[in-house]
Amino acid sequence: MDISTCRPEELSSAEVAAWHRLQLSCATLDNAFLSARFAMIVGRSRNDTRVAVVRDGDQPVAFLAFHLRRFGLARALALGISDAQAVVCPPNFAFDPIDLLSSVGIGVWDFDHLVGNLAAFAAFDYYTANAPVMDVTKGYEAYMQQDDRASHRLVRSTLQKRRKLAREQGALEFVFESPDRAALATLISWKSAQYKRNGRFDRFSRPWIAQVVEEMAWCDDPLCRGTLSTLRAGGRLVAAHLGIRTPTRLSLWFPAYDPELGPYSPGLQLFLFMAEAAASQGMHLLDLGVGHETFKHSLASWYYPVSCGRVQTRALSGLANHLTRGPARRVDHFLAGHPHFRGCLPGSLSGTDRVS
Repeated sequence: MDISTCRPEELSSAEVAAWHRLQLSCATLDNAFLSARFAMIVGRSRNDTRVAVVRDGDQPVAFLAFHLRRFGLARALALGISDAQAVVCPPNFAFDPIDLLSSVGIGVWDFDHLVGNLAAFAAFDYYTANAPVMDVTKGYEAYMQQDDRASHRLVRSTLQKRRKLAREQGALEFVFESPDRAALATLISWKSAQYKRNGRFDRFSRPWIAQVVEEMAWCDDPLCRGTLSTLRAGGRLVAAHLGIRTPTRLSLWFPAYDPELGPYSPGLQLFLFMAEAAASQGMHLLDLGVGHETFKHSLASWYYPVSCGRVQTRALSGLANHLTRGPARRVDHFLAGHPHFRGCLPGSLSGTDRVS
């Protein structure tokens, strides 16, 4: 095996094609966050982005995108805004994480949304969470009949509020793939305000994230396509969502709504409209992402495991990581198991979810 590194934009067309084939070889890799295109878009915004390419002879057999910083400290690609991380490789590809990472100069690698290679990284797992998905493989009506979903209190209430929203605010207009740049700007404004209200770090305050979101919104790569969905009532924008998708899976990324219309549950209205539209286009899954929000469990069809952890290959890098990330990580772990405490902590602690 030969392992080398390069910047994402330095990948050859043959390597990108191999990356695509490897993604398609394994169902757990069916995620736009794991695509070569996403790595390239992030790479244009961050100079520390690298890709490890594993070859067997002349053939690429595995890829890992990451950010490499001083002292050998590395983080999973776009950690903090990516809901999927993995070594992109065939299901039967065997590797030692320590050997793989140390061969490209990584002393410590942090990950927080590992969805593939879970067995290989099991020894380095701090905790595993369950990510919910809406399964519309058999169509929207079949989804609504799963476990008699339409009778669930939250879903039933949402559908009642939909009629009230139309009656009191005007006719509803939903667009699954909107080209409206003004709507994207409004979404970002709403989302930033929401982060601040909830004591969370405002991701859009990071220029690289704002750049990634702007470019990703209009990307039309088949394995990594931006999808801006909007919902209006009486011509007024009430909710919007920016996601990224493969042909079969839509990853929910940045949803937001007009807080003045919160009593109508516009965000949930949008999710149900999106599920119906996705099903009509032959998509299978809407990935809701890890979280303890009640609505996610009400909408979920099933769950899949996502792990968070750290691989250490060098003691010095481990010490540097401990000094810079140790205190925040302990708070992160506590909040993962006790999310209701987040709002009780001072801003300096409740904002441990900040990204670099």
